[in-house]
Amino acid sequence: MRRVSLLFLSSALLAAAAPSGAQPPEPPSPIFLADLPNPNDFTLFANGGWDGNWTVGYNACWIQRISVPEGDYARAYVGARLGRMKNFKPEGKAPWEKKAYPGVIYMAAASTSDWSRAESVPLASTEDIPYEPDAASAVSGTGESRWFWAEVPLKALRPGQDHYLALWSPTPVIDPADHSPVLAAGWGTREVNSWVWRDGKGTYPKKPETATSLTVFEPAIALKLVPAFSGTEEGPKVKITGIREGKPKGKKPAPMIVWSEVEGRSVEKAWVEVSADGKKWSRAGTQAWSAPYVFTLEIEQIPPGGKAQARVRAMDGRGNAGASPAAGIFGGVTEGGQNR
Repeated sequence: MRRVSLLFLSSALLAAAAPSGAQPPEPPSPIFLADLPNPNDFTLFANGGWDGNWTVGYNACWIQRISVPEGDYARAYVGARLGRMKNFKPEGKAPWEKKAYPGVIYMAAASTSDWSRAESVPLASTEDIPYEPDAASAVSGTGESRWFWAEVPLKALRPGQDHYLALWSPTPVIDPADHSPVLAAGWGTREVNSWVWRDGKGTYPKKPETATSLTVFEPAIALKLVPAFSGTEEGPKVKITGIREGKPKGKKPAPMIVWSEVEGRSVEKAWVEVSADGKKWSRAGTQAWSAPYVFTLEIEQIPPGGKAQARVRAMDGRGNAGASPAAGIFGGVTEGGQNR
């Protein structure tokens, strides 16, 4: 059986120690494990055109077999590249105010195909997956398919052995295909390392071999391993540089626009959180996958009372997170990042 490829392992970062006066060693980059060695080569189905019926849902569970190399790891993540989330117009809303069919996509990883509930983790909320465009009307939230990652316990992995990853939704409404997101794929071979099961009813098969085997196309299902590092790690440095009033849409109040700067090594994503008291925080709006790190807060997403605060958080590829200082949403922020 083919062993999947390793990506991003930088040999320059594996030096034992830096000489006196030199820069300290940087942590090694994550190891990407999938049927294709390049995560950017999974461009089929989930970006547009023919979807190949590669939908993920309540009755569509995808399974990938992956060989995990020996090594000392600090974290492990399961992931999948998803796009084209189906959406609808809620009653009483304008035609452009589309919402995703509500649900959650899950993944599981284990050294056997006998997954347990404890080995299952939520991967993505359907509202975070790029939306399916509509040729007849404008839809906000569309775009290129994205990789989503969820951390799994290291105890679920056995280095040196084959593992099985499963991708599905336990949400009944995420079925049939016209309610579901699409799993990306890449060009592959006739070798069988993956399967799809279309009779799951919100779960996964105990024996992948009983599902339909996949050839020619490889599913964008992967494992990301973070090598251990004995040095000091820091998360991305984040600063809010401005909060300004945006432009209203129709009769709706003007939103607030949060501008921020994010600095770090291999920043993977950033998002904005809001709080009424500076103690309990919740995410609002969409995530940003690359610069510029600018976020729109609709009025209904902002806690009432006039003292609402915002902060921006970011995460790098090794799972280190950083956050900006809190800023008053209606108080404004100077370019230096301080409240007016």
